[in-house]
Parts: sequence; structure tokens; C-alpha cells
Amino acid sequence: MSTSTAAAVAAASTPAQPTGAHLGHTSLNIDSLRDLARKELVNVLDSVQGKKGLILDPNLSGPLSLIAEFALLKAFEKIYHLQPGPLETDCKNLIYICRPQTNYMKYIAEHIHTHTKDPHAGPYTYSLFFVPRRTALCEKVLEDEGVFGEITKGEYHLDLIPMEDDVLSLEWDSTFKELYLDQDTTSIYYAAKALMRLQGIYGLFPRILGKGDYSKALCDMMLRMRREMAVDDLDASQTLQLSQNIDSLIIIDRSVDMVTPLCTQLTYEGLIDEIFHIKNSFVEVDASLANPASAPSGAGGSAAAASIATPGKKKKVPLNGGDKLFGELRDLNFAVVGGLLNKVAKRINADYEERHNAKTVPQIRQFIVKMGGLAAEHQSLRLHTALAEEIMNYTMTDDFNRILEVQQNVVAGIATNKEPEYIEEMINKQVPIVQVLRLLCLYSLVNNGLKPKQFEFFKKEILEAYGFEHIQTLDNLRRLGMLTKQVTTKNTYGLVRRSLSLIVDEVNEHAPNDISYVYSGYAPLSVRLVQCVVQRGKDGGRPGPGAGSGGKGSGVAGGNGWKGFEDVLRMLPGKTFDETQRVDDGQPRSSKSTFLVVISNGQPKISLVFFLGGCTFTEISATRFLASQEGGQRDFVICTTQILNGNTLVDSLVQKVPDLHASG
Repeated sequence: MSTSTAAAVAAASTPAQPTGAHLGHTSLNIDSLRDLARKELVNVLDSVQGKKGLILDPNLSGPLSLIAEFALLKAFEKIYHLQPGPLETDCKNLIYICRPQTNYMKYIAEHIHTHTKDPHAGPYTYSLFFVPRRTALCEKVLEDEGVFGEITKGEYHLDLIPMEDDVLSLEWDSTFKELYLDQDTTSIYYAAKALMRLQGIYGLFPRILGKGDYSKALCDMMLRMRREMAVDDLDASQTLQLSQNIDSLIIIDRSVDMVTPLCTQLTYEGLIDEIFHIKNSFVEVDASLANPASAPSGAGGSAAAASIATPGKKKKVPLNGGDKLFGELRDLNFAVVGGLLNKVAKRINADYEERHNAKTVPQIRQFIVKMGGLAAEHQSLRLHTALAEEIMNYTMTDDFNRILEVQQNVVAGIATNKEPEYIEEMINKQVPIVQVLRLLCLYSLVNNGLKPKQFEFFKKEILEAYGFEHIQTLDNLRRLGMLTKQVTTKNTYGLVRRSLSLIVDEVNEHAPNDISYVYSGYAPLSVRLVQCVVQRGKDGGRPGPGAGSGGKGSGVAGGNGWKGFEDVLRMLPGKTFDETQRVDDGQPRSSKSTFLVVISNGQPKISLVFFLGGCTFTEISATRFLASQEGGQRDFVICTTQILNGNTLVDSLVQKVPDLHASG
């Protein structure tokens, strides 16, 4: 088994800025969630005395880096990644921290069996902490392997991780596949426990609304947990009061809107994710961009030169609100990013030029103090200029623009022969299958499936071009309704598109007035549904361009909820629900009951928006735009099981075949 030393893990996950420094600037004080998770991690690590080694689930390295600094792990002699094969170590006290997955249990059992068979190995102690909860299935595997009694077991309740002041994520990357393909609802339980934990901190969510069958299952599970709490722990139940900050929880099931994640994201952060892939708020770039640069004689010139640095070692850099420039850029349509970077470069250059005006000692001292901030700004400018140039090189290609044209025609309902012809051309060019299926699934979803002959044609072409193992891939997509044969000519998506104004012809990316700016004319359905709840149109009608702006109806609790949208909601898959919670007995009440919520201290009302099954960075940007239109009356905190894009979503459904020729 190849090991990962402490230094290697540190290089992979240590942020350039203090962990969590960008959190805690809102009325919810999201940083307190990080502090709770950090304290529990300390208790877990301190539960074993003496010299010890840590064996860590590789998929937890990133999430843990968002919770605690690497210095916290210095108590360990060695740190390893959990993987198959024997574990060779001098450490006798071993702590495993991993997700509850059966393959991990078999790896751990293999380690223990190897140590047991070695006559020269001294006694080992094994501690296993499941994240976030243990499962009966994993314990059964340990029993079957004959090592259950050798291990001290516990839990580390790492659930919703603060990514930003307005973004919380379970960072459970397999949620979409587990829920919708495998029909494994474990993540609903984890989500319910996480939301119950939030209610324990911030108070009961007075109103819970949502759309989708799994969303309804999540709501029902939360209500049941609360009733069970009233029975099991009466004192704790009676201390729960209605939240003074959060007035609603809106749950959106990913299956309600499968179109949005398949579209190419057009915000700055979204395109970074599409091209470089953002993982746990980090992106991997050339090390020369991540290292501080010396002060330039002209900030703009140095920034422009950054992208031509000799490619070398890669380094992970954080992308979060701690970077002021990234905070300004992240939610913008990429079309306006270049102009803003140019303005920032000119301003920084002008600030550096001020050194020539510093004649007196106080003036020189003042400039030196300012220098520290300018150096950080300049480094940020170098990074984002280089990233923007890479993105521009990508978006200027014919392939990107043709794919974008096809996508925009499809979602807008513009029927031509170009779309299937281009997909066929992609197959003939052996474009990666994920990209082909992403576009083909989008075409199928919008048109209620492919015509039977067309379906059989593409099935034959894909299997011949990419291999017959993808019979399983195509079946996976069929089971999820993403790639199907057309059984009716009635296009429900077209009706939804018109009813909710999903296509906006006139979009001003520089001064947007609607969420459709994030896709240059397409409003993400998922966020439009949120807008249905929290906003009304100019005359109290449908949401769309010009809705919001602090106008009437910008309140969820005690408001109309889904009222007025019943017809369009019936066209979308899954159940629609609207429940209220009361303090007295934990029993759900109809939303028609008398209902009052008091928001104290003049703070804006807060809606939690939970995307069950994952969301995109573009949907996060669109939700933030809704908040900007509320005139300070409402904020949103986005919660999700994972952050995904069209490529990662489709790739999770692609049948993987082991490389039999790979060296062992």
C-alpha cells in the first residue's frame, strides 16, 4: 500500500489563507458551525492516547481542510490514505476516519488480518470513526470479516460544511447516483439529521416548502424526527423555539430540474468548474500562479504576463469569499469579467504609482502599510487574469460555441436539424462520451424523449464508437428518464418554459434584471421555483425580469407559498408540499393555519434553500441574485448534498470498465 505522509497531505489540502477566515460575517454566524465540527474533530483525535497514526478516507481530505488547519493533525506520527493492500506502519495506535462504505470496511479488515499474521508485529489498537454516521451494513461487513471485536467504533458527525457564509454542503459526491439510480435513500437521512442539527442551533424553521418526491421524503423525515424527539427527550423538545433568523426552508429535488445542470455554466465560477473542476472550494493551477509575486512596476503588465509563465508543478488554491476580487467576479456572467479585471489592474497600478508621491516620513510609512494589501490584491489579480485567459481560450473555440448554440436552441425550443446532426458529428469525432451524453440527454429531456428511430440510431452509434459496455450506461440514463424514447408528442417542458418565463430574449449581462443572465438567456428552473415562493412579478403575477426589487410578496412565512402556481407545478415531476411547524407539540400543521413569525433586530429574513441531489455553481449565483433583488429584506443560505456540473453528473452514471492492461 502506498502511503501518504503528513507533508503530502498538507501540500494537497492546506489553504493559503487561515481556514474559515472568510466566514462569520452574517447574522447566522455560519462560522459557529465550523467551530462545532472542529471541536468534535479534536475530541475524536484525542480519544486515543499515545503515539498514533491516522488512516484517512481520501475523499475526506478536502472536506476536513475546510474545517481545520493541518496543524491540528501534527499529533500523528504518520498520516495515510485508506486504500486496498496491506498497511505497513510503525504506529501501534491506529485511527481510521472514513465514510460508511463497504469497500473501506474490507480494506480495514485486510490491514488487521495482515498485522495479525505477522509474528513480529506488536499489539495494535484500532479505532474507527464513521463520517457522519455508522451503518448496520458496514458493521455486518466487519463481522463477516471477523474483525468487528478488534475495533473501537465511533462517529464523527461532519455533515453540513460551511463553504461560504451563504453556502453549506454535505460534500457527499455520490449522492446523485445513490439517490436516483441506486434508489439508496441514506443521504436523505443524513440530510434530515443535518437540518435537525441546524434547527437545534438556530431554532425551528417555521415553514417547510418543496417540490419533488425525495424532497417530500426529507420533509417527512424531519417532522418524524421532531415527533420522536418530543417522546425521547421532552426537555430538549420543549426548549426548541421558532427561529428568529430563518423563516423558511425550501427543498428542491434535483429530479425536478435535470435540464439546468446539463447546460454549460456561463458565470465566472461556473466556467472555472467546467474547465478546471472546483473540488471542496479548491482549484488546481500552475504553482507559479499560486506563489506570491514581487511588486510590479506596472500591475497590469505583470498580470497579463502571468499566464505565459512556464508550466510546472500544480498547486491547489482556495476559491472563496476570502479573496475579495474573486468575490466580485464569481457570480458575474463571464462576458463582463475581462472589463472588470482591466479596471482592477489599472487601479492597482495607480496605487503602486503613489509611491512616487510619498516624500515625507509619514507618507512613506502610510504607503508601506498599504503595500501589504496591494501585494495580496496583485497576487489575486495575477491568478484571476490567468484563469480568465485560460477560460477565454476555451470559450473562443469553435467546438465550445457550437455546443453552446445547440444547447441554447434546445432549451429555447428552436427546432432545427442542426442539433442531432451535431451530436452525430461529435460521436464520429470520438469526443469524450460524457460530453456526447450530456448534450444528447439535454435534447431528450427538453423534447420528452427521442423519436424511436432516432433513439435506436444514437444507441447503435454510441455502442459502436465507445464500446458495448455502455449498454449499461444507456440503461442507467433510461431508468433516470434522461435518455428515453418519445411516447407522446405533448411537450410538457415547453409549457413549463412559457409559464415560468424560462427563456428571456433580452439579457443585459452588465446590468442584469433577471436570473437568466447566468445562462445568457435561460433562467434555471430550480431557482425560478424558489423565486415563485419568495417573489411575485411586477403585478403580483409570474416571476421573471423585473420581479423582486424589494416589491410586494417578498416574504415566505405567512405568505402564499405555492399559491398561484398549482398548474405549472402539476406539470413537473414529484409531490408539492407546504408545511408549517409549531412549538407546542411537534405536529405538522397545514400552511393555512394562523401563522406569525418575528424577525428580531431589524435583520433580513433568511430562507434556507436545500438542493437535494446537488446543485451547480450557477444555481448558487442565481440564488444570490434573487437576494440582491430583495432590497435587503431577505437573504438566502444555500444548502446542498454536493456541488456538481453536467460532466460530473453524467460521469457518475457512465459504466466504468477496469483497465485490464493497467500495471498492477
